[in-house]
Amino acid sequence: MPGVDLNYFIRQANKLTEQIEKRKTELAAETVEGQAADGLVTVVATANQEIKSIKIDPKAVGDHAMLEDLVTAAVNAALTKSKEHQAAELAKISKGIKIPGIT
Repeated sequence: MPGVDLNYFIRQANKLTEQIEKRKTELAAETVEGQAADGLVTVVATANQEIKSIKIDPKAVGDHAMLEDLVTAAVNAALTKSKEHQAAELAKISKGIKIPGIT
C-alpha cells in the first residue's frame, strides 16, 4: 500500500512491548492485600502474583479447618487483586489494546 510505513508500525509495536515489559518488572515491587474473615487472615502479594507474606490473627488458630479455609480465601483474594492491578496498570500503557502474550 502506498504511503503506509510498515516499519513505523513495527517500531511502535516494539516500543509498546518494551514499555509493557518494563512496567511488568516494576509491578513486581508493588503489592496488594487480600483478607478473609474481616482481617483474621491477611495475605500480601505482588502484582506479579507472588505471595510476600501471610499474617494470621491468633483468634483464627483454634479451628484448624477454618484456618485452612481462611488462608485459601485470603490467598485467592490477594491474587485476584494482584491480577486486577496488573491488568489496570498495563492497560494504561497499551491504551486498552489487548496484545496476545503481552497484556
